[in-house]
Amino acid sequence: MIGLLELRERLRNFYGKYEIYVITGVKLILGLLTFFLLNSQLGYMEQMNHPAVALLLALVCAFLPINVMVVCACGVILLHLSALAVEACGIGWCLFLLLLFLYGRFAPQNGYMVILTPLLCFFRIPQVMPVGAGLLRGPSSYLSVTCGTMVFFYIEGIKANIVNFTSVEEAEGTAKFTAALKVLTGNKEMYLILAAFLITSVVVYTIRRQSINYAWRIALFLGNLVQMVILLVGYILLGMPEKIQWVILGTLVSVVVSLMLEFFFYNLDYSRIERVQFEDDEYYYFVKAVPKVYVARKDKQVKRITPRKKTTVNRRALAEELDIDQDLLD
Repeated sequence: MIGLLELRERLRNFYGKYEIYVITGVKLILGLLTFFLLNSQLGYMEQMNHPAVALLLALVCAFLPINVMVVCACGVILLHLSALAVEACGIGWCLFLLLLFLYGRFAPQNGYMVILTPLLCFFRIPQVMPVGAGLLRGPSSYLSVTCGTMVFFYIEGIKANIVNFTSVEEAEGTAKFTAALKVLTGNKEMYLILAAFLITSVVVYTIRRQSINYAWRIALFLGNLVQMVILLVGYILLGMPEKIQWVILGTLVSVVVSLMLEFFFYNLDYSRIERVQFEDDEYYYFVKAVPKVYVARKDKQVKRITPRKKTTVNRRALAEELDIDQDLLD
């Protein structure tokens, strides 16, 4: 345990010293994953499929605020959809305008969650996001998770109904528009995911705000349990039992990630709780103080001091060196 605490302090010191480089590197990795994944999953516009385009976009976004990456990702999606069907692009445009308005108005500081949510949905472990949002952020962070989730399901819905958008007959434009609209309005799985994420975020946020001991630990375990139960029951009722294994796997990953978040951001020593009481002219204050688990970095420098060696000097040699009579040294 001491070794882990020392590692945590080293990581914190490293981040504090090289923060700008760490953030730039993280955004570069997120940008590469996002744009390469979008091109591989959509790929309807040939000009956007070149690896140099994704690399250039990732490099530009790495040096700009994270919200620029959000806007660029929406732009890439719309470009691919425009090459597939104008109707699909139009519905996507309306969806993104609504989501960006809500996101920019209520949760502009949660850009990383907007990017991470569809990425984790693609890897089938999105359960991490609502628990992480409840632990680290406020209620507004759920809106960011919602935006990322709806974007993912819109992309997946377009892919699943690609046949409805590949017709070349102009008379079928209305059918394409209806198909694109049903991707959102008729996706029961998306509603299940959004409901499970909302309940999980509220449960985790409410519990971790309490002053009880091990609030974060209780919140993350109970939140993951509630989320897993909702998803399991929901998928069974929807007739999608093949999703159950991914629910269990995603919950296990979510528990591990949540414990890591607790270790780095809320590691408290409940064996040394102090209760303080004081007052002013209007109120009495009862304060519960819980110290953080902290291990100072050890910087030890050992200096070896060797004793001076005693040396004997011959009187004759010393007299010869000084060019004096030996009797004068008596």
